[in-house]
Amino acid sequence: MTMKKQERQDQIILLLNRTGFMTSKALAKQIGVTPMTIRRDISELSQQNKLIKIYGGAKSLNNSMTVEFSTSQKMKINIDLKQEIGQKLADIIEDGSTVYLGAGTTLLYSLPFLVKKKLTFVTNSFISFSKLATSGTDCRVLSTGGELHKNTGEFLGQIAERTFDGLNLDYALCSTNGIRDNDVTTSSEDEGRIQNVAINHATKALIVADHTKLGRSDMITFRNLNTFDGLVTDNEISAELRKEYSAYTKVW
Repeated sequence: MTMKKQERQDQIILLLNRTGFMTSKALAKQIGVTPMTIRRDISELSQQNKLIKIYGGAKSLNNSMTVEFSTSQKMKINIDLKQEIGQKLADIIEDGSTVYLGAGTTLLYSLPFLVKKKLTFVTNSFISFSKLATSGTDCRVLSTGGELHKNTGEFLGQIAERTFDGLNLDYALCSTNGIRDNDVTTSSEDEGRIQNVAINHATKALIVADHTKLGRSDMITFRNLNTFDGLVTDNEISAELRKEYSAYTKVW
């Protein structure tokens, strides 16, 4: 029996509310229709403000995150916005700086811009380390080691945190799953703790987040926004949100 359009779209919303994000291909397989049909449904539902249409799929409107997406899933979301942030970071950071690079995908998309700055990188991201190691540039790279969390591709735990003992960083570039009011959030204590350790060894700390992460929160608040030296976001941030977050820190 063929599912009616309204039933199908209700099912899309239900699935997104459970998972947070799904690709068009995954939704099509789950519901039993073609990806083209799903893409049309996503466009309609987006126009009705019932979901957020993103590259390759859609995500829920729910402000609270329910799951930690894998790095491969996050790499498909808001690519152009992440690249825009990468260019901004390259404009901010001085040549020759020593930089901590967190494990977020926005920072992964920033690498092509940052490697032109002749930086020294310290990272707990296995994926960033691998990309830097094969980038063909003369950037100096230090990996933390520690326990590898495969879902996010990052090293966490005490071994990773002890890497920072004795290090002096110019910048800590940190990532987040959502910022609501003054709360900068992530999905686990370990993910937040290693970024706090890096910040404690840095002269300046910047939090990166595209505008879709503003007004959202995940389970763990690991730091207050007003303790960062700046928020680097994309140019699609509304004037209202820019004003709101400028009360806590500088907004690029």
